Amino acid sequence: MRFGAHVSTGGALPTAPGRARALGADCVQVFVGNPRGWRTTEVTAEAAEEFRKACAETGVEPFVHCMYLVNYGTADDALRARSIAALEHTMRVADELGVTGVVTHLGSHKGTGFETGLDRLCEALDAGLAASRHTMLLPENSAGSGDTIGSSVDELATIADRLGRPDRLGVCLDTAHLLAAGYEIRTRPGLDALFGEFDERIGLDRLTLVHLNDSKTDLGSRVDRHENIGDGHIGTAGFTEFVNHPAVAGVPGVLEVPGLAGKGPDAANLDRLRAMLR
Repeated sequence: MRFGAHVSTGGALPTAPGRARALGADCVQVFVGNPRGWRTTEVTAEAAEEFRKACAETGVEPFVHCMYLVNYGTADDALRARSIAALEHTMRVADELGVTGVVTHLGSHKGTGFETGLDRLCEALDAGLAASRHTMLLPENSAGSGDTIGSSVDELATIADRLGRPDRLGVCLDTAHLLAAGYEIRTRPGLDALFGEFDERIGLDRLTLVHLNDSKTDLGSRVDRHENIGDGHIGTAGFTEFVNHPAVAGVPGVLEVPGLAGKGPDAANLDRLRAMLR
C-alpha cells in the first residue's frame, strides 16, 4: 500500500500537499470547504493551479472528501436538493484541482429501508458524476449506525449495479467502518472473505482508496469511532494482516485518526503503518 493522511488546508488549499509530504505521506485527502456546513467554497483558478503544481512537485496523490451533511436518498426534498448541489460543486472543484477522486458518505434512509431510497440515491450520484469530466466518485462504506446506507458490500454492489457501473465510479473502504459493520478484517481468512466478496460483487479494480483507521469499538458494534493505528480493536496484528493483503497492494490508504497529540493524522501513525509492511 501507499500511505497518506487527511490534512487541514490551513485556509490555503495549495499548502495541503506540502503539509502531507512533511508528514511522510504519499497521498493526501482534503476538504474543499467546511465539512459540517452547507456553505460551499469557490476555488480560484490560481489556487487550483498552485494545488496541482504542489501535487506534482511533492508526488502526493490527491483526494477530496465531500461534506458530511449530505444525504442523497432521503425523502426530504430540500435536504436532498442541497446534498446534490453540494456533491455537484465538490465534483466540479475536484476537476479543477486534478484530484483522483471524491469520497462521499451516502447518508441514511431514516427508517424507510434501503430499497425505498435507492433510486433517489442513485439519481443524486449520477448528477454528481455528470457535473465533472475526470474525477472519480467514491462512495464510502458506513459503520452501520442508525439507518446509514452502504455498510455492506451487498449494498455498495447494488448501488453500482443501479448506476450502470460507470467507469468513474469507484469505492472507498474504511477499516474502522468495516470492523464496526461486522467484517472480521483482523485475520487473513476474514480478509480473504471480504475481498473475495468485493471482487465478485464489485470488482477489486474499483477499490480506489482505503481509509486506514483503527476503531474504538469492537467487531459488529455499528458505532463509528476512529482510533490511532494499533491502539484500537483492529490493533497492530490486525493492521499488519490488512496492509499486507494482496487485494490492497498499490492502493492508496489515507489516515483519518485523532493523532498521538490529538491534532489529527501524524507522522507517528504513518511510521506505525510502514513498520508493518513485509
